[in-house]
Amino acid sequence: MQKTYVYMLALAVFAAGCSKEKQAEPTKPEPTTVHEFMVERIDPDADAIWAIGNAAISENASIDPALMTDKNWTDLKAAADRMAGHARALENLDPLLAVKPGMKIADEGTEGAPSPAMIQAHLEKDTDVFRALADSLTTHGTDLSAAAAKKDAVTAGRLINEMDGVCESCHLEFWYPEQKELMKKMGLLPE
Repeated sequence: MQKTYVYMLALAVFAAGCSKEKQAEPTKPEPTTVHEFMVERIDPDADAIWAIGNAAISENASIDPALMTDKNWTDLKAAADRMAGHARALENLDPLLAVKPGMKIADEGTEGAPSPAMIQAHLEKDTDVFRALADSLTTHGTDLSAAAAKKDAVTAGRLINEMDGVCESCHLEFWYPEQKELMKKMGLLPE
């Protein structure tokens, strides 16, 4: 009788442990700086989009629909949706902080590279321009998502090819404005 009681108790404890709902993983808080958004959200979104596009590139630097599977289209749409959502959140970030105090950014300390203070000054000078550029990235992601949903290789290929320019327009404005002036002098950008 005592053995039966012990077995039943062990079974009850085991069943109770199995029936407990799995506790949710703690979620990482939303990024609070432009740098964090770029590193943790926008860059991975862009990398995912480019990886899909690069794997299906045609001879004319567009998307070859024959190289795109249903999963590729689904993954492209998901990455574009994430980018649009992250860009919208970035657009609404308030206040606009380049980085957290003491946080290092890429190329910091390298001759000619901007410091966090320089980037912060650029952001404070032109917050409306920053928000407009983030909005253009949101629109770009939304348009790419729509093209992926339709399996429109021509439009998706064009949007993937143009994405670097959308990203660079913001980088040249806020991270590397000195390069923007140099590119104008070289005739690579309009005056």
